[in-house]
Amino acid sequence: MPYVRIQPDDHEAVGAAAEILEASRRLDDPTAPEVVRERYAGWLRYGWDLHPEEQFLLVPDGGGAPVGVLAVELPHRDNRHLVWAQITVRPDARRRGHGTAMAAEVLRRTREAGRTTIWMGCAADDAAAAAFLAGTGFHYASPDARRRQRLADVDPAEIARLRAGAEAAASDYELVRLTPPVPEELLAEIAVVAESINDAPMGDLTWEREVYDADLVRDIETAREGRGDRLYRVLARHRGTGVLGGHTMMVTDPVRPTWAFQGDTAVARGHRGHRLGLLLKIEMMAWLAEVEPQVQLVETWNQADNTHMIAVNEALGYRLDRVFHMYERQLDPAAQEQPAGELASV
Repeated sequence: MPYVRIQPDDHEAVGAAAEILEASRRLDDPTAPEVVRERYAGWLRYGWDLHPEEQFLLVPDGGGAPVGVLAVELPHRDNRHLVWAQITVRPDARRRGHGTAMAAEVLRRTREAGRTTIWMGCAADDAAAAAFLAGTGFHYASPDARRRQRLADVDPAEIARLRAGAEAAASDYELVRLTPPVPEELLAEIAVVAESINDAPMGDLTWEREVYDADLVRDIETAREGRGDRLYRVLARHRGTGVLGGHTMMVTDPVRPTWAFQGDTAVARGHRGHRLGLLLKIEMMAWLAEVEPQVQLVETWNQADNTHMIAVNEALGYRLDRVFHMYERQLDPAAQEQPAGELASV
């Protein structure tokens, strides 16, 4: 079966892929944001850091409508042993071996790139997907939890109480609101703080600490701008030394104006114990209410064992929406590729 690379300017391919992804979302993850063609094309063009993953349409032998979308990402700054992959089969074309074919293609591309580790994920309550991954040689390695904050349900008095306590604990810090572009002189400082996210749990996944530098901070910002996002960042700066102690990011989407995404919140190791994570998030909530009052729902993700940040989020009104499991497969570089016929069909 041929794989057709999906280019962001190929309107027909983008539309076909978006239709498959949206049909699958409605069936497999109905509370996730709608797949919008414009947003999907932006992701294909910019990725999260100007190095977008490759995505392909799976077209049956002999032609016809595409039956699946395969996404393959090879990290380039770090974790060069790793491949991230996502397999999506059109709902009305499942149980015909298309997922099996795409799994074999992932293995082929991984070996071709000289990499040894593959990550793929699925919802924790999706027994069919879990069985497929197990049948293709993957093992469960880490849980992720998606939470939602419905702003209409948040108690302002409780947030004010939490803020007062956090401000008392963080009296040595000032908060700085920042929108793109980040001043050149701040890029390296923000990278140091952002790197602290590496301290969050990663379960049993085989990974290396991600490398953050000034270029990555700028590239993420540029990619967000290219995709049409609005990016907000709050910094915590120590009053005595001027050193950044923490940051948090929020993203809003003009295409889905009532929805926002709470990104990384990180506090540098030497600045922990002052409730900075809580204070940064509360400040971001206040700012969002001022500049994006139409937002109704905020989504965030945590590794499900990250009990500290989950407790912060729960205090702010986030509630569990769904748990997802990441699976991993290790490849022996010297081994031959497993024939597709030996893989579990999907």
